[in-house]
Amino acid sequence: MEEEQSTQKSGGAGKTAAIVLLSLLLAGSLGSNYWLWTKEKAASSLAVSQVDSLSSLNTLKDSLYAQLNEEEIKVHNLRLEIAMYQSSNDSLQMLLEEKLAKIASLRAMVSSGGSPSKLRALKDSLNRLTVENTDFRTKIEEVLMQNEDYRLKMLTKDSLIAALNDKKDILSSQVEIASQPSVGPIIVTPVYMKKGVFVPQFKARKVESLKIQFDVLANKLTGKSVEKTYLVRIIDPDGIVLSTSNKQLSNSDDVYTLKEVITFDGTLKKINTKFTQEPSYKKGKYKVELKEGGEVIQSSDFSLM
Repeated sequence: MEEEQSTQKSGGAGKTAAIVLLSLLLAGSLGSNYWLWTKEKAASSLAVSQVDSLSSLNTLKDSLYAQLNEEEIKVHNLRLEIAMYQSSNDSLQMLLEEKLAKIASLRAMVSSGGSPSKLRALKDSLNRLTVENTDFRTKIEEVLMQNEDYRLKMLTKDSLIAALNDKKDILSSQVEIASQPSVGPIIVTPVYMKKGVFVPQFKARKVESLKIQFDVLANKLTGKSVEKTYLVRIIDPDGIVLSTSNKQLSNSDDVYTLKEVITFDGTLKKINTKFTQEPSYKKGKYKVELKEGGEVIQSSDFSLM
């Protein structure tokens, strides 16, 4: 009996110890799980925070890149506008180069990364650059407007100068024309020798030569000497040009009776010469032409009986 009671008591004590042990193990497991859960939650929160921070950083970088691109475009457009008016050595061009260098420096700093505080500082620098570029553009526009006004004034002056030059050319041409010598009437007189003197003779069989006279009239507008060539053409009743020196020419328009080359200096020039031909002259009406530069400038006629 006593042995049974002793066995029951020891069995109850073992169950109690087992229950206590299980309770301790369960409490430890719960504590461990709670600790792991707390750690996981903290790690998740940190990861989410880091992802948000990285996303914010990337967004800030993208914003800075966009602003830099915008400023580069502005400076490039200013360069094109200035190039229309300024030389490559101009001070405005140098300012543009400085701004492009500053933008390149900011771009390099953004690319190198950094903390949000540094990027925000870069953003502040970029904002200041934007303000400076706006002020610079305003000044450039003022300069360009001044240059445009100056250009318009120069165009007006150029137009006036061109008009004056055209007028000068016209006047010079008119003066040139007016300064050219003019020629008086041409007179051809048939003559023969009588007692050592040439006297007029209109009987064809007695005519020995033709006396040719014309005046190159004085012109006060002539400023410098010019050389002039005059051709006299005497055409007989049969339409043949009287000539002694140009018989080889087949075209009668190129045949002349005589040629006079003079140097005209504005003073009166009297031309007095004669033409003689063999055989004797024919009866009928003769036509006389005085040509200069291919144009007939004077004409007359005479008749022989």
